[in-house]
Amino acid sequence: MSSSVKKIFGVLIVAIMMVILGAFLLNILLPNVATSVVNAIEGTVYQATGISFDWNGDGTNGSGNNNQQFNNAQQTGSGDASQTGAGVDGFQ
Repeated sequence: MSSSVKKIFGVLIVAIMMVILGAFLLNILLPNVATSVVNAIEGTVYQATGISFDWNGDGTNGSGNNNQQFNNAQQTGSGDASQTGAGVDGFQ
């Protein structure tokens, strides 16, 4: 191989190793962040498609009352613009 190809592969290997190392460090230092992000994605997928997933195995699958931040407006109407009077003048 030529030296430029070796340099490209060297840079790619270093970049991949840095991403893997960063993922391990974030998972060790901030484990709740990863769980919250996955739970938020599960809830978003459920709201968008109606399909529930439990990707991280914590029992929260995005459906039902497991993920209250996504279901609060749907169940109680809180935060719904039509219930709070927020809107465009003339269309309330």
